[in-house]
Amino acid sequence: MEKQIKQVLEFYDAFGHPKSDSPKYLETHRLIMRHNILNEEVVELLNAGVKGDLANVGDAIIDCMYILIGTAIEFGLSDKLTAMFDEVHKSNMSKLGEDGKPIYREDGKVMKGPNYKEPNLIDIVYD
Repeated sequence: MEKQIKQVLEFYDAFGHPKSDSPKYLETHRLIMRHNILNEEVVELLNAGVKGDLANVGDAIIDCMYILIGTAIEFGLSDKLTAMFDEVHKSNMSKLGEDGKPIYREDGKVMKGPNYKEPNLIDIVYD
């Protein structure tokens, strides 16, 4: 992920987008703009998936990742992405049931098992 973060930072430098080297909150208008452009890409992903257009599915997935990494850059969290991802992954794996199998909701969403542990991101964000 480090290479991809550097690539998005290169984009940010080239296009003069705001970035932060330490955790901070975004101004509301900037947060809304980032939400809107991410939503546009999620809709493109849905449309490409419905059409069975795997090339555009891939493009939309990468565009979503690009936007999310950029959002982390603006929040001053890009240098913490790998550690946060690892922590959330560990938490997600704790969702398994007592029998070591996933627990699914009717629509297929994975549910939290009895040994679920929330991710501890505070220590990572404010490290």
